[in-house]
Amino acid sequence: MSDQSGLFCALQAIRTEFDLVDFLRKLSRHFDFSGFLLFSIPAQTDDRLQPRVELSDLPAGMIERYDELGLLKNSQLFETLRRSTVPITMETLAWHDTRPSEEGQAAIRFFTSYNMTTAAFFPVHGSGGGRAVFGFLGDRDQLTHAETGEMGVLTAHAYSVYSNLKNASRDDGCGLTPREIEAVHWVANGKTSSEIASILSLSEHTVNTYINNAVRKLDCVNRTQLVAKALRLHLIC
Repeated sequence: MSDQSGLFCALQAIRTEFDLVDFLRKLSRHFDFSGFLLFSIPAQTDDRLQPRVELSDLPAGMIERYDELGLLKNSQLFETLRRSTVPITMETLAWHDTRPSEEGQAAIRFFTSYNMTTAAFFPVHGSGGGRAVFGFLGDRDQLTHAETGEMGVLTAHAYSVYSNLKNASRDDGCGLTPREIEAVHWVANGKTSSEIASILSLSEHTVNTYINNAVRKLDCVNRTQLVAKALRLHLIC
């Protein structure tokens, strides 16, 4: 079985948002990237990326640090993504011509500190018209044409799976977001908020917000009841 066939088989086996995250980690590592994120495209008026991120396994605090440095506003990448549906591969240390000088240097130091010199972004569309982007970052050469095509196909299928999972959650009436479900999964595995924050590359405050939202949405009184109900509803396994 080819590597691509194996990845497609893994896609077909996805049943939960956690399965999808695990698949995306495998996809990322298969192409020698360090991490991934899935986000809706920020509007020109947005000044933070974090609220737009739906899934990610980037290093803990990386996205929040990006926002603290104010790097979204003058990003050439996001301006391009607003206008184009073509995959983008880039050197993270080079795409800063539109930034003021000091901001550009801060961006270069930011990506250098995480040893992420290359990135690839794949715009995707859902059947309901939703639009988002899969991003992959790491320290490798830029993708070849063949690799770009292969990842483009896989990310398109992955977003279709993601959209179906979101719709199924809405149909169940639970209303939990993929991030909330992932946080509940880790609670069920005995992880503390601090440990979950490290796993999901979020702040502990954000993780607690996700968990508290899940407790409220599922009409529970504590984390123990939350896990039990999530298991009963097959939100986690």
